[in-house]
Amino acid sequence: MFHDLTSYPGLTQEQHRALPHVSNTDLSDLKAQVLGQLRRPNPQALAFGSHFHAATLEPATYARTDERGIKWADLEMLARQVRRQRYCRDLLYRGAAELTHTATHTATGVQVKIRPDLLVRSPAGRRTTLIDFKTTSCPDLPHFLASAEQYDYDRQAALYLDTLGATRFLIIGVQKKDPHQLWVVDATAAPGFIEQGRKKYAALLRRHAKCATSSFLSATQAIPADKT
Repeated sequence: MFHDLTSYPGLTQEQHRALPHVSNTDLSDLKAQVLGQLRRPNPQALAFGSHFHAATLEPATYARTDERGIKWADLEMLARQVRRQRYCRDLLYRGAAELTHTATHTATGVQVKIRPDLLVRSPAGRRTTLIDFKTTSCPDLPHFLASAEQYDYDRQAALYLDTLGATRFLIIGVQKKDPHQLWVVDATAAPGFIEQGRKKYAALLRRHAKCATSSFLSATQAIPADKT
């Protein structure tokens, strides 16, 4: 499904965003455009999630900023809770955090980029597990599972799995409000979840390729002919 897989050890989040490849977020923007929707992510929620990931995955890089509206004490408490939880602590110890990869989607030629929160390989190298942490305001696990389709977690899971040829994708929900529960969801074990996500990303990559081709042809036609 994908080829030319390349990893970029040491690439920062800013450098990752600067890569010209298509990300899962870009696919969300394209989906909104196709549906005629105005996508307005909550900037405070995005900032909270970004800083939470830094505090959890790369605590050495974490520092408070002067951004307003972020409850830093709550964020840091959640990060500590995740890092102290036995299962998560083991994953964090064994996993490679925030490692950028790029690859080419074979069917469309679209170049994509992904950055799993954690990548854990088995000792023998035969099994690759990807882990993604999601902070959530959902009151319980059933509501969190119901939100998976709304936020296209299935598409992200399928895209990441297929790009890396990984075998397992875990979503760890981190409840922002009391009682601050952690929910570990094996996306690859949910019937039809990955298959549905695969259809989603494939359709959007085809749309992206079509749009890119149309834009290229329009630009080419607009170039005046050389009359010399």
